Amino acid sequence: MAEQELKDPKGGASRRDFLRGGGFAAATAVLTGPATLALDEAKAAEAAALAEPEVKILSGQIPISLKVNGKVMSCTVEPRSTLLDTLRHQLDVTGPKRVCDRASCGACTTIIDGEAVYSCTSLAIACQGKTIETLESFDTGPAGVPHAFHQHDGLMCGYCTPGFVTACKSMLDKNPNPTLAEVKAGLDGNICRCGTYMGVFQAALAAAKALKA
Repeated sequence: MAEQELKDPKGGASRRDFLRGGGFAAATAVLTGPATLALDEAKAAEAAALAEPEVKILSGQIPISLKVNGKVMSCTVEPRSTLLDTLRHQLDVTGPKRVCDRASCGACTTIIDGEAVYSCTSLAIACQGKTIETLESFDTGPAGVPHAFHQHDGLMCGYCTPGFVTACKSMLDKNPNPTLAEVKAGLDGNICRCGTYMGVFQAALAAAKALKA
């Protein structure tokens, strides 16, 4: 038998109406507390996610252009290709050498926007729009860094030499009048397994002197 509604003799709300209204009020009270805060936070997070730029995942072969030694060079590479691999195997720029392949020895040093950088751990696609300098573009005359290394026996096997010459040029571009201590600090990221450090340091100081001549 259907539940009888107990109405107020004066025409007020029934018992069922009272219970319905009480339940709605209780739910509203709950939502105005922590639940409302959590709901607002979820909405804010969703709005922030929608506002973020879409991340484009690159795969396959990507065409890129690099400005190397003043010349724009184009090639196609995988997104994971390093600048070192791209220079040596795609663009035939072989000055930077592969030795440790983990940014420890400095043989692969290049100059990117004026900074000495390990090319073995730099992505080629990230170097687009930047100025890249390698050993091939350096002055080999009496005022150049390579000449100073030759004159002061700054090499033995020669495999680390391109990295040292490049790091030295980057240092002298910023500080054309370094002290011996500053030379050592500036070339600290490069390793010579033959141990020709004294010749390297003297070559750097001689190159600085030649630049002022």
